Amino acid sequence: MKRKQLRDHHSATPKVARMGESQRLPVRSPRKLTDVQVQCASYAMEALSLTPLRSHFIMSLVDRTRLQLMYYDASVIMVASPVDMSTAEGKAFFLSMVIALRRMNSVDRGFRSIIHDHRKFTHKLGYMATQLGATKGDRVWSNLLKNMVLQTEIGAYVIVEVLFRQAGLVGRLTYVVKARHQDRPTETVVIKISCPSLSREPEEKLVNAARDAAIEIGGESHWVLKHLPKIVHAEDIETTPGSTQDRVASFLNKEASYVDGGKYHYEYRTLHIVILEELFSINKLSCASDFAQVFFDVLNCHKWLHDVPRILHRDISMSNIMYRYHDGAVCGVLNDMDLSSLVADLEQQKATSFMRTGTPPFMAVDLLRTDKKETVHLYRHDLESLFYVLLILSTRHRISYYGLPEAYNLVKRVAPPFSEWFKSSLTWEQLAVAKDNFIKTAFRGTMTINNLFPPDSSFVGFRNWIIRLKSVMSSGFNGREDYYDAIVMAQELGDIEGQNITFTEETLDGKIQYSTFFDVMKSFAGKDLRAPPVNLDTL
Repeated sequence: MKRKQLRDHHSATPKVARMGESQRLPVRSPRKLTDVQVQCASYAMEALSLTPLRSHFIMSLVDRTRLQLMYYDASVIMVASPVDMSTAEGKAFFLSMVIALRRMNSVDRGFRSIIHDHRKFTHKLGYMATQLGATKGDRVWSNLLKNMVLQTEIGAYVIVEVLFRQAGLVGRLTYVVKARHQDRPTETVVIKISCPSLSREPEEKLVNAARDAAIEIGGESHWVLKHLPKIVHAEDIETTPGSTQDRVASFLNKEASYVDGGKYHYEYRTLHIVILEELFSINKLSCASDFAQVFFDVLNCHKWLHDVPRILHRDISMSNIMYRYHDGAVCGVLNDMDLSSLVADLEQQKATSFMRTGTPPFMAVDLLRTDKKETVHLYRHDLESLFYVLLILSTRHRISYYGLPEAYNLVKRVAPPFSEWFKSSLTWEQLAVAKDNFIKTAFRGTMTINNLFPPDSSFVGFRNWIIRLKSVMSSGFNGREDYYDAIVMAQELGDIEGQNITFTEETLDGKIQYSTFFDVMKSFAGKDLRAPPVNLDTL
């Protein structure tokens, strides 16, 4: 994989005003400063996550004669001390700032040169900002990059559709689009653009390692290849030495420190572009048995990854379970290995709350617990996430059969169960408590099995899976509590033998493991599902 640096092809300043470059806020005495800063951060979040074209965002906050500069990128937020522009020193600062901003080229302003017609994009952004505003919703803004040409090392791709964008300020800021090759219009791919840390192993390294292991064992026809993503190309675009972002990083690494005196280290990131073979969202499926086959395929694939190349996925969610067609049959694909890790690396490192990964509504209870400071991500945590995907899909969605165009999702969200799990106001600890209570208690109240699966449910066939999987998980959760209670009682009674009882944390004493999930998921609606042509326990 070849690394390259950003090159500035458009040093001239576009005449169209950049959305959010300067926000003049009215003076409102009752308003707290933190409220204003949150509002400014929301502007920056839109700028950084609306498209993958911004590396950083510079903003000025003006309140009468008070001027304050703010800087945002995917690794840090900086807020400068305010300057009083009524003073001579303040006026000189203001003029210097204006001159410096005017001299900046597009890269220094935070624009990445990965779009072929940068000026066309800038004009489109200005038009949408002034004419459409934010009232039209995310669907309108998702069309911002449509028909734009993305430049890569293997050619130019025309963006057809925005499939996903991650709203945020600090982090990977993943952006996924569907695109076609400019010279070969029938060649459709998916392009994922993100800002991972330079210290993190790229996704393609793990995917290719898994595919190479499969080919070495069974050649190009190895069964697991049907269930792994296929990466066409990957490249990185690093920050230009001497650019605004690079100077900020150098300044922070030299001057900044934490409140407790600890040395601050700026997290360098790269713009990572991955081109993948197109896969299909499970929202496009129209048959419950196909969903079951996809989930069973993903379970088989997950076990193979864990047992053979020793890779743990660590981010099981509805959006990361996809499918492709192979010989006319639906095949589940375990997609998106951005957050995957080698099992050996997980076993050696000391986990912290900052290292935990996943999508909160689908994350395991242990990983959400803030009081468990050293929880290591285990394979049973991914199995627990798979259960939540099954639960959320089957109880909160239905399949639409009303002749919708193929471009529309067939699976629609319709039901309120577990809505609190998706509330942004819910802390991780509160979400952990809600999930823990659901797992350990019987179906009752509004959560009876009949309420969760009414007769007209599209996924009533999953009822048996949910009941049985919840039962084994409840046994594991409650068994762990009983174990710790027994240890405490033995210590209080001085019972040496009682203190020596054991409990297997990795599988919750054998309750949450591959074999229990296979036993439940190997058949659906009375029919056996298609299984791999090998013994997974001996491979």
